Amino acid sequence: MSESAKVEVERVYVINLRRTREVSRTKRSPYAVRLIRRFVARHMKVDPEKVRIDNSVNEFVWSRGIKKPPRRIEVKVTKYSDGTVKVTLNVPEKTEGKAEAKAESK
Repeated sequence: MSESAKVEVERVYVINLRRTREVSRTKRSPYAVRLIRRFVARHMKVDPEKVRIDNSVNEFVWSRGIKKPPRRIEVKVTKYSDGTVKVTLNVPEKTEGKAEAKAESK
């Protein structure tokens, strides 16, 4: 990704990682990272080599170890004009929850 690359497309995806349960336990987290890379490459219409996965995504996948990756992950995918794609963990902004709404109504 060069300095002059401009953002072409930015999307949020929820990627289902259920298929990681099909492989042996000691290969699940590496398989999950490969699944994320293939999913993003398919949806952004680029080669898998052009997909750059941010460290935050990798740490989230590996947070419970090699045997128990999460079932799904929400990521923000940004495609740049030079053809590279960056995958980052999507952290939604805080919104009012039900507990806060109940506290205000009392």
